[in-house]
Amino acid sequence: MQGMKERLLIIAGLFLILSVSVFPVSAATDPASCPGCGMVWKDTCIPFERNNETAYDEELLASFAPIAANQTPVADFSNRSWSGAFLAAHNLFKERYAYTQWRSVNWDALYQNFAPAIADAEKKQDKAAYYRALRGYLFAIPDGHVDILSTTGDFGAKYADIGGSYGFAVSRLDSGKVIVSYVANGSAAEKAGIRPGDEVTAWNGREIHDAINATPFIWAVKKPSTAEGILLHKQRFLTRAPVGSPATVAIAGMSDSHPRIVNLTASDDGYDTLKRTTTFLGKQINDVGVERSWADIQPQISNDTVTYRMLPNEYAYIAIYGESYDVYQPFKSAMLSAIANKTPGIVIDLRYNSGGDDNIASCFAGWFVDKPVFYEYATKYDPGSRQFTVVSEAWTQPRPNGYHGPVAVLVSPDTISSGEGVPMVFANSGTGKIISWYGTNGAFGMNTVEAAMPLGQYLFFPDGASLDKNGVIQVDSNAALEGGVAPQIRVPINEDTVARSMAGEDVQLTYALKWLDDQQKPQKPQKPATPAQPASPGIAIIVLTLGLLVLIAGRK
Repeated sequence: MQGMKERLLIIAGLFLILSVSVFPVSAATDPASCPGCGMVWKDTCIPFERNNETAYDEELLASFAPIAANQTPVADFSNRSWSGAFLAAHNLFKERYAYTQWRSVNWDALYQNFAPAIADAEKKQDKAAYYRALRGYLFAIPDGHVDILSTTGDFGAKYADIGGSYGFAVSRLDSGKVIVSYVANGSAAEKAGIRPGDEVTAWNGREIHDAINATPFIWAVKKPSTAEGILLHKQRFLTRAPVGSPATVAIAGMSDSHPRIVNLTASDDGYDTLKRTTTFLGKQINDVGVERSWADIQPQISNDTVTYRMLPNEYAYIAIYGESYDVYQPFKSAMLSAIANKTPGIVIDLRYNSGGDDNIASCFAGWFVDKPVFYEYATKYDPGSRQFTVVSEAWTQPRPNGYHGPVAVLVSPDTISSGEGVPMVFANSGTGKIISWYGTNGAFGMNTVEAAMPLGQYLFFPDGASLDKNGVIQVDSNAALEGGVAPQIRVPINEDTVARSMAGEDVQLTYALKWLDDQQKPQKPQKPATPAQPASPGIAIIVLTLGLLVLIAGRK
Protein backbone atom coordinates (compact mmCIF):
# COMPACT_ATOMS: atom_id res chain seq x y z
CA MET A 1 0.00 0.00 0.00
CA GLN A 2 2.78 2.40 0.88
CA GLY A 3 4.42 1.73 -2.49
CA MET A 4 1.16 2.59 -4.26
CA LYS A 5 0.87 5.80 -2.25
CA GLU A 6 4.41 6.87 -3.08
CA ARG A 7 3.81 6.09 -6.74
CA LEU A 8 0.65 8.19 -6.76
CA LEU A 9 2.46 11.10 -5.15
CA ILE A 10 5.16 10.87 -7.82
CA ILE A 11 2.43 10.79 -10.47
CA ALA A 12 0.83 13.76 -8.75
CA GLY A 13 4.07 15.68 -9.09
CA LEU A 14 4.15 14.94 -12.80
CA PHE A 15 0.50 16.00 -13.10
CA LEU A 16 1.39 19.23 -11.35
CA ILE A 17 4.01 19.92 -13.97
CA LEU A 18 2.13 18.72 -17.03
CA SER A 19 -1.22 20.23 -16.13
CA VAL A 20 0.16 23.75 -16.41
CA SER A 21 0.42 23.38 -20.20
CA VAL A 22 3.68 25.35 -20.33
CA PHE A 23 6.06 25.01 -23.22
CA PRO A 24 9.79 24.92 -23.92
CA VAL A 25 11.62 27.82 -25.54
CA SER A 26 12.27 27.61 -29.25
CA ALA A 27 12.86 29.83 -32.23
CA ALA A 28 9.08 30.08 -32.50
CA THR A 29 8.77 31.65 -29.06
CA ASP A 30 7.67 35.26 -28.73
CA PRO A 31 7.52 36.18 -25.00
CA ALA A 32 6.57 39.78 -25.79
CA SER A 33 3.07 38.71 -26.84
CA CYS A 34 2.30 37.36 -23.35
CA PRO A 35 4.17 39.43 -20.74
CA GLY A 36 4.95 37.41 -17.63
CA CYS A 37 4.16 34.07 -19.27
CA GLY A 38 6.50 31.17 -18.68
CA MET A 39 6.35 30.31 -22.37
CA VAL A 40 4.72 31.40 -25.60
CA TRP A 41 4.37 28.78 -28.27
CA LYS A 42 3.73 29.88 -31.81
CA ASP A 43 3.91 26.24 -32.96
CA THR A 44 2.94 23.51 -30.51
CA CYS A 45 4.19 20.75 -32.84
CA ILE A 46 7.86 21.60 -32.28
CA PRO A 47 8.50 19.38 -29.22
CA PHE A 48 6.73 16.39 -30.80
CA GLU A 49 8.31 16.71 -34.22
CA ARG A 50 11.79 16.58 -32.73
CA ASN A 51 10.78 13.31 -30.95
CA ASN A 52 12.82 13.76 -27.76
CA GLU A 53 10.59 13.23 -24.75
CA THR A 54 13.41 13.63 -22.23
CA ALA A 55 14.23 17.08 -23.57
CA TYR A 56 10.55 17.96 -23.51
CA ASP A 57 10.20 16.92 -19.86
CA GLU A 58 13.24 18.97 -18.88
CA GLU A 59 11.86 22.01 -20.66
CA LEU A 60 8.48 21.55 -18.99
CA LEU A 61 10.23 21.68 -15.64
CA ALA A 62 12.17 24.79 -16.62
CA SER A 63 9.07 26.50 -17.99
CA PHE A 64 7.44 26.33 -14.56
CA ALA A 65 9.87 28.97 -13.30
CA PRO A 66 7.59 32.08 -13.03
CA ILE A 67 5.53 30.62 -10.18
CA ALA A 68 7.67 27.64 -9.16
CA ALA A 69 8.94 29.25 -5.95
CA ASN A 70 5.43 29.44 -4.51
CA GLN A 71 4.20 25.99 -5.52
CA THR A 72 3.37 23.47 -2.80
CA PRO A 73 3.41 19.66 -2.90
CA VAL A 74 0.24 17.58 -2.97
CA ALA A 75 -1.54 18.12 0.33
CA ASP A 76 -1.39 15.01 2.52
CA PHE A 77 -4.39 14.73 4.83
CA SER A 78 -4.27 10.94 4.95
CA ASN A 79 -3.33 10.71 8.64
CA ARG A 80 -6.09 13.02 9.85
CA SER A 81 -9.53 12.02 11.03
CA TRP A 82 -12.07 11.59 8.27
CA SER A 83 -13.87 14.78 9.26
CA GLY A 84 -10.62 16.70 9.73
CA ALA A 85 -9.32 15.62 6.35
CA PHE A 86 -12.62 16.53 4.70
CA LEU A 87 -12.56 20.03 6.19
CA ALA A 88 -8.94 20.54 5.14
CA ALA A 89 -9.65 19.31 1.59
CA HIS A 90 -12.75 21.50 1.41
CA ASN A 91 -10.72 24.59 2.37
CA LEU A 92 -8.13 23.68 -0.27
CA PHE A 93 -10.86 23.43 -2.91
CA LYS A 94 -12.33 26.73 -1.77
CA GLU A 95 -8.96 28.47 -2.10
CA ARG A 96 -7.59 26.95 -5.30
CA TYR A 97 -10.43 25.71 -7.48
CA ALA A 98 -10.24 27.64 -10.76
CA TYR A 99 -13.98 27.85 -11.53
CA THR A 100 -15.69 29.01 -8.33
CA GLN A 101 -17.24 32.08 -9.96
CA TRP A 102 -17.62 30.49 -13.40
CA ARG A 103 -19.71 27.65 -12.02
CA SER A 104 -21.22 29.62 -9.10
CA VAL A 105 -20.01 27.08 -6.54
CA ASN A 106 -21.41 27.74 -3.05
CA TRP A 107 -18.67 26.22 -0.93
CA ASP A 108 -20.30 26.88 2.44
CA ALA A 109 -23.53 25.19 1.37
CA LEU A 110 -21.61 22.24 -0.03
CA TYR A 111 -19.71 21.73 3.22
CA GLN A 112 -22.85 21.99 5.32
CA ASN A 113 -24.51 19.46 3.05
CA PHE A 114 -21.85 16.75 3.21
CA ALA A 115 -19.93 17.27 6.47
CA PRO A 116 -22.67 15.53 8.55
CA ALA A 117 -22.50 12.45 6.29
CA ILE A 118 -18.72 12.30 6.68
CA ALA A 119 -19.01 12.69 10.45
CA ASP A 120 -21.68 9.99 10.68
CA ALA A 121 -19.61 7.60 8.57
CA GLU A 122 -16.61 8.25 10.81
CA LYS A 123 -18.62 7.66 13.96
CA LYS A 124 -19.81 4.30 12.61
CA GLN A 125 -16.48 3.55 10.90
CA ASP A 126 -18.53 2.90 7.77
CA LYS A 127 -15.96 3.04 4.97
CA ALA A 128 -18.57 2.67 2.22
CA ALA A 129 -20.56 5.61 3.61
CA TYR A 130 -17.37 7.69 3.85
CA TYR A 131 -16.47 6.96 0.24
CA ARG A 132 -20.03 7.60 -0.94
CA ALA A 133 -20.13 10.96 0.86
CA LEU A 134 -16.78 12.03 -0.64
CA ARG A 135 -18.02 11.06 -4.09
CA GLY A 136 -21.32 12.86 -3.55
CA TYR A 137 -19.48 16.05 -2.56
CA LEU A 138 -17.33 15.92 -5.69
CA PHE A 139 -20.27 15.14 -7.99
CA ALA A 140 -22.17 18.13 -6.61
CA ILE A 141 -19.63 20.25 -8.50
CA PRO A 142 -20.47 19.93 -12.22
CA ASP A 143 -16.89 19.51 -13.42
CA GLY A 144 -15.54 16.27 -14.89
CA HIS A 145 -12.12 17.18 -13.53
CA VAL A 146 -13.32 17.27 -9.91
CA ASP A 147 -12.98 13.61 -9.14
CA ILE A 148 -11.60 10.86 -6.91
CA LEU A 149 -9.11 8.06 -7.45
CA SER A 150 -9.22 5.21 -4.97
CA THR A 151 -6.33 2.84 -4.36
CA THR A 152 -8.45 0.73 -2.02
CA GLY A 153 -11.73 0.40 -3.92
CA ASP A 154 -15.17 1.70 -3.02
CA PHE A 155 -15.73 -0.64 -0.02
CA GLY A 156 -18.80 -2.12 -1.71
CA ALA A 157 -20.64 1.20 -1.99
CA LYS A 158 -21.17 1.02 -5.75
CA TYR A 159 -22.63 -2.48 -5.72
CA ALA A 160 -24.81 -1.60 -2.74
CA ASP A 161 -26.24 1.37 -4.66
CA ILE A 162 -26.56 0.13 -8.25
CA GLY A 163 -25.78 -3.60 -8.27
CA GLY A 164 -29.40 -4.40 -9.08
CA SER A 165 -31.13 -4.18 -12.45
CA TYR A 166 -34.76 -4.24 -13.55
CA GLY A 167 -33.75 -6.03 -16.74
CA PHE A 168 -34.15 -3.16 -19.18
CA ALA A 169 -32.70 0.21 -20.16
CA VAL A 170 -34.27 3.42 -21.42
CA SER A 171 -33.36 6.22 -23.82
CA ARG A 172 -34.73 9.72 -24.01
CA LEU A 173 -35.43 10.73 -27.61
CA ASP A 174 -35.04 14.17 -29.12
CA SER A 175 -38.82 14.47 -28.99
CA GLY A 176 -38.72 14.08 -25.20
CA LYS A 177 -40.33 10.66 -25.33
CA VAL A 178 -38.65 8.02 -23.13
CA ILE A 179 -38.58 4.55 -24.65
CA VAL A 180 -37.28 1.12 -23.70
CA SER A 181 -34.05 0.70 -25.64
CA TYR A 182 -32.98 -2.71 -24.34
CA VAL A 183 -34.59 -5.71 -22.62
CA ALA A 184 -32.40 -8.49 -21.25
CA ASN A 185 -33.21 -12.02 -22.39
CA GLY A 186 -34.94 -14.02 -19.69
CA SER A 187 -35.30 -11.02 -17.39
CA ALA A 188 -38.34 -10.24 -15.29
CA ALA A 189 -38.92 -7.25 -17.59
CA GLU A 190 -39.11 -9.53 -20.63
CA LYS A 191 -41.43 -11.93 -18.80
CA ALA A 192 -43.66 -8.98 -17.89
CA GLY A 193 -44.07 -8.20 -21.59
CA ILE A 194 -41.81 -5.13 -21.77
CA ARG A 195 -40.43 -4.75 -25.30
CA PRO A 196 -37.91 -2.44 -27.00
CA GLY A 197 -39.71 0.63 -28.30
CA ASP A 198 -42.31 0.67 -25.51
CA GLU A 199 -42.81 4.10 -23.97
CA VAL A 200 -42.08 4.60 -20.26
CA THR A 201 -44.37 7.25 -18.78
CA ALA A 202 -43.81 6.97 -15.02
CA TRP A 203 -41.41 5.47 -12.51
CA ASN A 204 -42.39 4.71 -8.91
CA GLY A 205 -45.34 7.07 -9.22
CA ARG A 206 -43.33 9.97 -10.65
CA GLU A 207 -43.68 11.36 -14.15
CA ILE A 208 -40.79 9.84 -16.11
CA HIS A 209 -38.83 13.06 -16.73
CA ASP A 210 -39.08 14.01 -13.07
CA ALA A 211 -37.89 10.52 -12.14
CA ILE A 212 -34.88 10.76 -14.48
CA ASN A 213 -33.96 14.22 -13.18
CA ALA A 214 -34.05 12.91 -9.60
CA THR A 215 -31.74 9.97 -10.35
CA PRO A 216 -28.23 10.12 -8.80
CA PHE A 217 -25.35 9.69 -11.23
CA ILE A 218 -22.39 9.56 -8.82
CA TRP A 219 -21.22 6.22 -10.22
CA ALA A 220 -20.57 7.59 -13.71
CA VAL A 221 -16.96 6.77 -14.55
CA LYS A 222 -16.30 9.75 -16.81
CA LYS A 223 -18.11 12.33 -14.71
CA PRO A 224 -20.27 14.56 -16.95
CA SER A 225 -20.04 18.37 -16.83
CA THR A 226 -22.88 19.54 -19.07
CA ALA A 227 -26.66 19.31 -18.85
CA GLU A 228 -26.87 16.84 -21.73
CA GLY A 229 -24.04 14.68 -20.36
CA ILE A 230 -25.67 14.57 -16.93
CA LEU A 231 -29.05 13.70 -18.47
CA LEU A 232 -27.47 10.86 -20.46
CA HIS A 233 -26.04 9.25 -17.33
CA LYS A 234 -29.16 9.82 -15.25
CA GLN A 235 -31.21 7.86 -17.75
CA ARG A 236 -28.57 5.12 -17.72
CA PHE A 237 -28.81 4.85 -13.91
CA LEU A 238 -32.60 5.16 -13.70
CA THR A 239 -33.06 1.41 -14.07
CA ARG A 240 -30.39 0.54 -11.47
CA ALA A 241 -31.00 0.07 -7.74
CA PRO A 242 -29.90 -2.01 -4.76
CA VAL A 243 -30.53 -5.70 -5.32
CA GLY A 244 -34.01 -6.56 -4.06
CA SER A 245 -35.49 -3.08 -4.49
CA PRO A 246 -39.01 -2.95 -5.93
CA ALA A 247 -40.06 -0.59 -8.73
CA THR A 248 -43.42 0.30 -10.23
CA VAL A 249 -43.16 1.23 -13.91
CA ALA A 250 -45.84 2.65 -16.21
CA ILE A 251 -45.38 1.18 -19.69
CA ALA A 252 -47.26 1.99 -22.89
CA GLY A 253 -46.74 -0.53 -25.67
CA MET A 254 -47.47 0.27 -29.28
CA SER A 255 -50.86 -1.46 -29.09
CA ASP A 256 -51.78 -0.18 -25.61
CA SER A 257 -54.46 2.50 -25.39
CA HIS A 258 -53.32 3.37 -21.84
CA PRO A 259 -50.12 2.76 -19.88
CA ARG A 260 -50.10 -0.41 -17.82
CA ILE A 261 -48.36 -0.80 -14.47
CA VAL A 262 -45.55 -3.32 -14.16
CA ASN A 263 -44.03 -4.30 -10.81
CA LEU A 264 -40.39 -5.41 -10.89
CA THR A 265 -37.66 -6.31 -8.42
CA ALA A 266 -33.99 -5.45 -8.97
CA SER A 267 -31.63 -8.40 -9.41
CA ASP A 268 -27.89 -8.75 -10.01
CA ASP A 269 -27.13 -8.72 -13.75
CA GLY A 270 -23.40 -7.98 -13.63
CA TYR A 271 -24.11 -4.38 -14.70
CA ASP A 272 -25.52 -5.64 -18.02
CA THR A 273 -27.91 -2.74 -18.67
CA LEU A 274 -25.07 -0.28 -18.16
CA LYS A 275 -22.90 -2.13 -20.67
CA ARG A 276 -25.76 -1.95 -23.17
CA THR A 277 -26.12 1.83 -22.89
CA THR A 278 -22.60 2.84 -23.92
CA THR A 279 -23.42 3.11 -27.62
CA PHE A 280 -22.64 6.85 -27.41
CA LEU A 281 -19.02 5.58 -27.47
CA GLY A 282 -19.65 3.67 -30.68
CA LYS A 283 -19.79 0.24 -29.06
CA GLN A 284 -21.00 -1.55 -25.96
CA ILE A 285 -18.41 -1.76 -23.20
CA ASN A 286 -18.32 -2.30 -19.46
CA ASP A 287 -17.48 1.20 -18.24
CA VAL A 288 -19.04 1.05 -14.75
CA GLY A 289 -18.64 -2.52 -13.50
CA VAL A 290 -14.85 -2.61 -13.62
CA GLU A 291 -12.47 -2.59 -10.66
CA ARG A 292 -9.89 -0.17 -12.11
CA SER A 293 -11.50 2.30 -14.45
CA TRP A 294 -8.15 3.87 -15.34
CA ALA A 295 -6.82 0.53 -16.65
CA ASP A 296 -9.74 -1.78 -17.46
CA ILE A 297 -11.88 0.22 -19.89
CA GLN A 298 -9.47 1.23 -22.65
CA PRO A 299 -8.53 -2.38 -23.62
CA GLN A 300 -12.21 -3.07 -24.31
CA ILE A 301 -12.07 -0.39 -26.99
CA SER A 302 -8.55 -0.84 -28.37
CA ASN A 303 -5.05 -1.76 -27.29
CA ASP A 304 -3.66 0.89 -29.64
CA THR A 305 -2.59 4.40 -28.75
CA VAL A 306 -3.96 5.39 -32.16
CA THR A 307 -6.19 3.22 -34.34
CA TYR A 308 -5.86 3.64 -38.10
CA ARG A 309 -7.86 1.77 -40.71
CA MET A 310 -9.53 2.29 -44.04
CA LEU A 311 -13.30 2.67 -44.32
CA PRO A 312 -15.63 2.24 -47.32
CA ASN A 313 -14.92 4.57 -50.26
CA GLU A 314 -11.27 4.80 -49.19
CA TYR A 315 -11.99 7.09 -46.26
CA ALA A 316 -9.44 6.99 -43.45
CA TYR A 317 -10.44 6.33 -39.84
CA ILE A 318 -8.18 7.59 -37.05
CA ALA A 319 -9.15 7.11 -33.39
CA ILE A 320 -7.12 8.91 -30.71
CA TYR A 321 -7.57 7.80 -27.10
CA GLY A 322 -5.37 10.29 -25.27
CA GLU A 323 -2.72 12.99 -25.59
CA SER A 324 0.50 11.58 -24.18
CA TYR A 325 3.89 12.16 -25.81
CA ASP A 326 4.04 8.67 -27.33
CA VAL A 327 0.79 9.20 -29.24
CA TYR A 328 2.19 11.73 -31.69
CA GLN A 329 4.33 9.45 -33.86
CA PRO A 330 1.53 6.87 -34.43
CA PHE A 331 -0.83 9.74 -35.23
CA LYS A 332 1.68 11.28 -37.63
CA SER A 333 2.21 7.92 -39.30
CA ALA A 334 -1.54 7.49 -39.74
CA MET A 335 -1.86 10.97 -41.22
CA LEU A 336 1.02 10.45 -43.65
CA SER A 337 -0.50 7.14 -44.77
CA ALA A 338 -3.90 8.73 -45.31
CA ILE A 339 -2.36 11.58 -47.29
CA ALA A 340 -0.18 9.22 -49.36
CA ASN A 341 -3.26 7.14 -50.16
CA LYS A 342 -5.01 10.30 -51.35
CA THR A 343 -7.96 9.60 -49.09
CA PRO A 344 -11.01 11.66 -50.06
CA GLY A 345 -12.03 12.10 -46.41
CA ILE A 346 -11.00 11.37 -42.82
CA VAL A 347 -12.96 10.41 -39.71
CA ILE A 348 -11.28 11.46 -36.46
CA ASP A 349 -12.81 9.50 -33.57
CA LEU A 350 -12.34 11.15 -30.16
CA ARG A 351 -15.34 9.57 -28.41
CA TYR A 352 -13.17 7.84 -25.82
CA ASN A 353 -10.38 10.38 -25.47
CA SER A 354 -9.28 10.96 -21.86
CA GLY A 355 -7.02 13.92 -22.61
CA GLY A 356 -3.48 14.57 -21.42
CA ASP A 357 -1.17 17.22 -22.83
CA ASP A 358 -2.73 20.35 -24.33
CA ASN A 359 0.28 20.90 -26.58
CA ILE A 360 -0.19 17.66 -28.46
CA ALA A 361 -3.93 18.25 -28.91
CA SER A 362 -3.13 21.65 -30.39
CA CYS A 363 -0.52 20.02 -32.62
CA PHE A 364 -2.96 17.34 -33.83
CA ALA A 365 -5.32 20.08 -34.96
CA GLY A 366 -2.47 21.68 -36.91
CA TRP A 367 -2.64 18.84 -39.44
CA PHE A 368 -6.05 20.09 -40.60
CA VAL A 369 -6.12 23.90 -40.37
CA ASP A 370 -5.01 26.21 -43.17
CA LYS A 371 -4.18 29.23 -41.02
CA PRO A 372 -2.83 29.85 -37.48
CA VAL A 373 -5.46 29.40 -34.77
CA PHE A 374 -5.11 30.73 -31.23
CA TYR A 375 -5.29 27.74 -28.87
CA GLU A 376 -5.19 29.07 -25.31
CA TYR A 377 -3.80 31.10 -22.48
CA ALA A 378 -3.25 28.65 -19.61
CA THR A 379 -3.53 29.80 -16.01
CA LYS A 380 -2.24 28.26 -12.78
CA TYR A 381 -2.97 29.10 -9.15
CA ASP A 382 -0.06 30.86 -7.45
CA PRO A 383 -0.23 30.32 -3.66
CA GLY A 384 2.13 33.26 -3.17
CA SER A 385 -0.09 35.86 -4.79
CA ARG A 386 -3.28 33.81 -4.26
CA GLN A 387 -4.13 34.61 -7.87
CA PHE A 388 -4.63 32.58 -11.02
CA THR A 389 -1.66 33.55 -13.16
CA VAL A 390 -1.35 33.20 -16.93
CA VAL A 391 1.69 30.98 -17.47
CA SER A 392 1.57 30.20 -21.18
CA GLU A 393 0.20 31.03 -24.60
CA ALA A 394 -0.25 28.49 -27.39
CA TRP A 395 -1.05 28.57 -31.09
CA THR A 396 -2.06 25.86 -33.52
CA GLN A 397 -0.02 26.24 -36.71
CA PRO A 398 -0.81 24.57 -40.05
CA ARG A 399 1.50 21.64 -40.76
CA PRO A 400 3.41 22.07 -44.02
CA ASN A 401 2.32 18.57 -45.12
CA GLY A 402 -1.19 18.69 -43.62
CA TYR A 403 -4.52 17.41 -44.89
CA HIS A 404 -7.11 19.77 -46.33
CA GLY A 405 -9.88 17.46 -47.49
CA PRO A 406 -13.16 16.95 -45.59
CA VAL A 407 -12.82 15.74 -41.97
CA ALA A 408 -15.61 14.42 -39.73
CA VAL A 409 -14.93 14.46 -35.98
CA LEU A 410 -16.80 12.14 -33.60
CA VAL A 411 -17.10 13.17 -29.94
CA SER A 412 -19.03 12.20 -26.80
CA PRO A 413 -19.36 13.23 -23.13
CA ASP A 414 -16.37 10.91 -22.58
CA THR A 415 -14.28 13.26 -24.74
CA ILE A 416 -12.71 15.17 -21.87
CA SER A 417 -9.90 17.60 -21.01
CA SER A 418 -7.34 18.09 -23.80
CA GLY A 419 -9.36 15.56 -25.78
CA GLU A 420 -11.69 18.51 -26.34
CA GLY A 421 -8.88 20.55 -27.89
CA VAL A 422 -9.11 19.26 -31.47
CA PRO A 423 -12.91 19.79 -31.61
CA MET A 424 -12.41 23.27 -30.12
CA VAL A 425 -9.92 24.22 -32.85
CA PHE A 426 -12.22 22.79 -35.53
CA ALA A 427 -15.14 24.80 -34.17
CA ASN A 428 -13.06 27.98 -33.91
CA SER A 429 -11.51 27.66 -37.37
CA GLY A 430 -14.42 26.31 -39.40
CA THR A 431 -12.44 23.18 -40.24
CA GLY A 432 -14.39 20.01 -41.03
CA LYS A 433 -17.54 19.05 -39.14
CA ILE A 434 -18.20 17.67 -35.65
CA ILE A 435 -20.86 14.97 -36.08
CA SER A 436 -22.26 13.20 -33.00
CA TRP A 437 -25.20 12.58 -30.70
CA TYR A 438 -23.70 14.65 -27.90
CA GLY A 439 -21.08 17.31 -27.32
CA THR A 440 -17.82 16.91 -25.42
CA ASN A 441 -17.52 16.69 -21.64
CA GLY A 442 -16.98 20.39 -20.82
CA ALA A 443 -13.99 19.93 -18.49
CA PHE A 444 -10.99 21.62 -20.10
CA GLY A 445 -9.08 23.01 -17.12
CA MET A 446 -5.58 22.28 -15.85
CA ASN A 447 -6.25 19.24 -13.68
CA THR A 448 -4.01 17.64 -11.08
CA VAL A 449 -3.97 15.55 -7.91
CA GLU A 450 -4.56 17.97 -5.05
CA ALA A 451 -5.03 15.98 -1.83
CA ALA A 452 -4.34 12.57 -0.31
CA MET A 453 -7.19 11.48 1.98
CA PRO A 454 -7.69 8.74 4.57
CA LEU A 455 -8.25 5.17 3.32
CA GLY A 456 -6.20 5.62 0.17
CA GLN A 457 -8.36 8.22 -1.59
CA TYR A 458 -6.89 10.93 -3.83
CA LEU A 459 -8.84 14.02 -4.83
CA PHE A 460 -8.41 15.87 -8.12
CA PHE A 461 -9.48 19.34 -9.18
CA PRO A 462 -8.31 21.95 -11.70
CA ASP A 463 -6.29 24.81 -10.22
CA GLY A 464 -5.91 26.46 -13.61
CA ALA A 465 -8.12 27.30 -16.57
CA SER A 466 -7.86 27.56 -20.34
CA LEU A 467 -8.68 31.04 -21.63
CA ASP A 468 -9.53 32.20 -25.13
CA LYS A 469 -7.79 35.10 -26.86
CA ASN A 470 -10.03 37.54 -24.96
CA GLY A 471 -9.04 36.04 -21.61
CA VAL A 472 -12.42 34.31 -21.12
CA ILE A 473 -12.73 30.73 -19.87
CA GLN A 474 -13.29 28.39 -22.80
CA VAL A 475 -14.92 24.96 -23.19
CA ASP A 476 -15.49 24.38 -19.44
CA SER A 477 -19.20 24.27 -18.64
CA ASN A 478 -20.66 27.21 -16.74
CA ALA A 479 -23.23 27.56 -13.95
CA ALA A 480 -26.01 26.88 -16.46
CA LEU A 481 -24.28 23.59 -17.39
CA GLU A 482 -23.55 24.90 -20.88
CA GLY A 483 -20.13 24.10 -22.28
CA GLY A 484 -18.02 21.57 -24.09
CA VAL A 485 -17.83 21.58 -27.87
CA ALA A 486 -21.22 20.90 -29.46
CA PRO A 487 -21.75 18.86 -32.65
CA GLN A 488 -22.24 20.98 -35.72
CA ILE A 489 -24.29 18.13 -37.15
CA ARG A 490 -26.33 16.37 -34.46
CA VAL A 491 -27.16 12.76 -35.14
CA PRO A 492 -30.86 12.39 -34.33
CA ILE A 493 -31.89 10.29 -31.34
CA ASN A 494 -35.15 8.65 -32.38
CA GLU A 495 -36.75 5.21 -32.44
CA ASP A 496 -34.85 4.27 -35.60
CA THR A 497 -31.36 5.36 -34.54
CA VAL A 498 -31.76 3.89 -31.03
CA ALA A 499 -32.85 0.53 -32.45
CA ARG A 500 -30.00 0.51 -34.95
CA SER A 501 -27.40 1.35 -32.31
CA MET A 502 -28.71 -1.35 -29.96
CA ALA A 503 -28.46 -3.82 -32.86
CA GLY A 504 -24.74 -3.06 -33.12
CA GLU A 505 -24.54 -0.35 -35.78
CA ASP A 506 -22.23 2.60 -35.13
CA VAL A 507 -24.90 5.10 -36.13
CA GLN A 508 -22.73 8.16 -35.54
CA LEU A 509 -20.08 6.76 -37.88
CA THR A 510 -22.78 6.07 -40.46
CA TYR A 511 -23.80 9.74 -40.38
CA ALA A 512 -20.15 10.82 -40.63
CA LEU A 513 -19.66 8.66 -43.72
CA LYS A 514 -22.84 10.05 -45.27
CA TRP A 515 -21.53 13.59 -44.73
CA LEU A 516 -18.18 12.67 -46.31
CA ASP A 517 -20.04 11.18 -49.30
CA ASP A 518 -21.98 14.42 -49.67
CA GLN A 519 -18.71 16.37 -49.83
CA GLN A 520 -17.65 14.35 -52.87
CA LYS A 521 -20.66 15.47 -54.89
CA PRO A 522 -20.19 18.38 -57.29
CA GLN A 523 -21.36 21.59 -55.74
CA LYS A 524 -24.12 23.40 -57.60
CA PRO A 525 -22.70 26.44 -59.35
CA GLN A 526 -23.69 29.76 -57.88
CA LYS A 527 -25.92 31.91 -60.08
CA PRO A 528 -23.75 34.78 -61.30
CA ALA A 529 -24.65 38.11 -59.79
CA THR A 530 -26.08 40.81 -62.04
CA PRO A 531 -23.19 43.14 -62.96
CA ALA A 532 -23.47 46.39 -61.07
CA GLN A 533 -23.26 49.72 -62.82
CA PRO A 534 -19.83 51.32 -62.43
CA ALA A 535 -19.81 53.67 -59.46
CA SER A 536 -18.83 57.22 -59.95
CA PRO A 537 -15.40 58.26 -58.58
CA GLY A 538 -17.18 60.15 -55.79
CA ILE A 539 -19.14 57.10 -54.70
CA ALA A 540 -15.96 54.96 -54.83
CA ILE A 541 -14.15 57.39 -52.54
CA ILE A 542 -17.05 57.32 -50.06
CA VAL A 543 -17.16 53.49 -50.10
CA LEU A 544 -13.39 53.26 -49.64
CA THR A 545 -13.52 55.74 -46.75
CA LEU A 546 -16.32 53.80 -45.03
CA GLY A 547 -14.37 50.56 -45.51
CA LEU A 548 -11.29 52.06 -43.86
CA LEU A 549 -13.38 53.33 -40.94
CA VAL A 550 -14.83 49.82 -40.42
CA LEU A 551 -11.36 48.26 -40.48
CA ILE A 552 -10.06 50.80 -37.97
CA ALA A 553 -13.07 50.29 -35.69
CA GLY A 554 -12.49 46.52 -35.80
CA ARG A 555 -8.92 46.69 -34.48
CA LYS A 556 -8.27 45.83 -30.83
